[in-house]
Amino acid sequence: MIDASCSGLRLLVALAVVLFPFGLATAEPAVWAVTGKHNTVYLFGSVHLLPEGGFAIAGELERAYRDSDRVCFEVDIGALTPATTLSVTLARAVDPEGRGLYELLGPSAARVREAADTAGIDLSQFAPFEPWFAGISVSVLALQQRGFVADHGVEQIIHEAADRDGKPGCGLETLDEQLALLDGLAADEQQELLLQSLEEAQDIETETKQLFEAWRDGDDEPLARQFKDDFADYPELAERLIFARNARWADQVVALLKQPDDVLVVVGALHLVGDRGLPALLEGRGLQVDRR
Repeated sequence: MIDASCSGLRLLVALAVVLFPFGLATAEPAVWAVTGKHNTVYLFGSVHLLPEGGFAIAGELERAYRDSDRVCFEVDIGALTPATTLSVTLARAVDPEGRGLYELLGPSAARVREAADTAGIDLSQFAPFEPWFAGISVSVLALQQRGFVADHGVEQIIHEAADRDGKPGCGLETLDEQLALLDGLAADEQQELLLQSLEEAQDIETETKQLFEAWRDGDDEPLARQFKDDFADYPELAERLIFARNARWADQVVALLKQPDDVLVVVGALHLVGDRGLPALLEGRGLQVDRR
């Protein structure tokens, strides 16, 4: 899947599943309105980790939020408890055969150790886990050290507002289904995900700046272009992480349009761009989709 020349792919994997962008949201990301016979479903692309003050419900998003009776995320945040989250995550992050990180890395272990030493990162805390989990965790820790946390991310802020306002929540997939996408990566793919996370940890702000700014400005083109370039050699991965999920979610949006309530649907930003993005798929089904 990944080689050292494809430095953006690790970031796109993160954007597809657990978005790790940088910067302050000072402009207005795009909102799509999908209009049915009985109601409207609004689509908004998210980023999951941000600094305090990095995101606010404003502009077109605020209007869509106020109009919506329910808020739906990739995973129903309100239904998750810390215990459930830990249990589901460990079940995926720990090898069922009991192999640790370096055993799973095999011949790549020495290369990973060297990359970790160069980055000044202690991987011992991830020794019991699979490489994909170690790689994502390295990226998360690098962001947290710079003040970027989930508490200030898009989903958490919208969820907290919905909770205060008494708006029910829903999810398009389960946490286990989401983690299975990463757990199902081939061994070499997981190794390169970890290696790129280590190599980019020291300069992660620069690595993510362009992608974040495109989202912030509501500019699909840079996201779609980098997605196309970086996944060009890995069509099966793009199919699994992005396109197949978009198709499933399009079915769910169609189902939501048969209900009376207006709904705000919040998913990772990469799911909303390109000719196989969620808005394009819904428009292709003959639905009215307006960008706001």
